[in-house]
Amino acid sequence: MSLQKPEPKHEGWDAYWSPDAQGAHRLYSVLASVYRRIFICGRLAYWLGRNFAPGSSLLHAGCGGGEVDVLISKRYRITALDISPNALQLYKRHNPEVVDTVHADLLELDLGYKVFDGAYNLGVMEHFSEAEIVRIFENMMSVVRPDGKLVIFWPFANAPSVKLLRAWHRLLNRDAKSNVQLHPPEISLIRSKQQIEAIVQQAGLVLEKYDVSFADLFIQAVLVVRRP
Repeated sequence: MSLQKPEPKHEGWDAYWSPDAQGAHRLYSVLASVYRRIFICGRLAYWLGRNFAPGSSLLHAGCGGGEVDVLISKRYRITALDISPNALQLYKRHNPEVVDTVHADLLELDLGYKVFDGAYNLGVMEHFSEAEIVRIFENMMSVVRPDGKLVIFWPFANAPSVKLLRAWHRLLNRDAKSNVQLHPPEISLIRSKQQIEAIVQQAGLVLEKYDVSFADLFIQAVLVVRRP
């Protein structure tokens, strides 16, 4: 008799992706959606296009609601993975062409014999410790073929959006009894390229490309990572 695997713990992400969010959470959700569609969709399509041929099988490892994939969902064969069931429901609504959706934890990634041409995510790594990030890199690369790559969008510690969000949190929590969090903590924002190179090397990988651009208001760096 096989033992059923426990469901991944979503650590607050199901509430973040809840369609019933109200007040400040709802406003933040709307603003984040606008930013994704205006500034991220095109940049993601550009970087995936530089690294993967049309029709490639890709794993979106931490897919969220999937708004960022609306320009690429017909171009690639995408499997969307997330720890939040709410996020996966939103993803399927935004991208009905998705090959598959997987409810799983990036820290405990087990996809059987599935192998992809590449994997990517956006706004995921900063929510984990350095040791966890190394593990996530290793897990993502374990389901990518030998010459495959990872494309990672990772925000800066001094990004305009980060500073604005901190100010917003201070305003929301000016009452000592308040504890409003618009999303789970960002504990590993980028502070330097050297920081990222060191983490990638710990995972036994190579940082092939590190790009910063006005295209997304200098909010996120794009990393292209491969095996040595």
